Amino acid sequence: MKKLPNLKQKLLNLKQWLTVADAARHLGILFGEDVSEADVLRLALDGHLTLSVYFVNHTSARCGPLVSRADAKRHTVPAFDDHEAIEIIEGVEVGDQVIECLPLIFQLQDVWDLTMWGAERIDVEHRYQFLTGGPPVDLYSPAGPIVCRKDGTHCQLQLHFSQNEFADPKNLKEPLNHPANYYPAAGLPLDSVLVVKTSALHDLETQLAGPDQTEKPLEQRERDSLLVIIAALAELAEIDVKKPAAAGATIESQTALLGAEVSSRAIQNHLKRIPEALERRSR
Repeated sequence: MKKLPNLKQKLLNLKQWLTVADAARHLGILFGEDVSEADVLRLALDGHLTLSVYFVNHTSARCGPLVSRADAKRHTVPAFDDHEAIEIIEGVEVGDQVIECLPLIFQLQDVWDLTMWGAERIDVEHRYQFLTGGPPVDLYSPAGPIVCRKDGTHCQLQLHFSQNEFADPKNLKEPLNHPANYYPAAGLPLDSVLVVKTSALHDLETQLAGPDQTEKPLEQRERDSLLVIIAALAELAEIDVKKPAAAGATIESQTALLGAEVSSRAIQNHLKRIPEALERRSR
């Protein structure tokens, strides 16, 4: 792997994020081969690179912490006629997890990470197919676009019913920013920009570079010992490693404060190995 010229590396370290085009150029120089915008998007779609979005203008969203489906709050709709009572999960369901949205509408700005769980993934796929001359993407996600930050906050992007030509203004509630006046957006805002954080690029570089052949790789027992130590330290810090997404976001923010940021996704991958390590060490 080539090393970037010192001045260019210093300039890169001063930036918090790059456009997808600039990220492609950076990776092309680093690895000594052509890297296109489509390549960067494919890396993100395949889970190798965290892609982010820069909200040039504010955008509305419902936000809250991420919890497991088992821990999500529920309410029961009473039975009527011949129908049985129905238990409904409160929040936005994304796979086996739920965003417990607060009863407020937030205005997001600056840079947020794409979770690739909802409509934001479809937007990225659409852009990838366009750049590669592929077929049109006609998919739809009822979850809307989902973005997140390192503190564990997850948000579902929203639109106001006043922006919908088919909505009846008489049905709007007071005040105008009442949460009931909003619904999930179909995709990312048109005035937003896809970007790549420099920390995400560093993570990818480390991943593609592979292990340092001059160092002896960790044996299973050593790896398990480190995971057990992580589990013990997390418990002392009251971080629940059984919830890798939330724990990963919390630990990522702390690594950033140390000046050696590790992405939430990389942390989650390690935390998910803890149960097996604990089981092996307890035998």
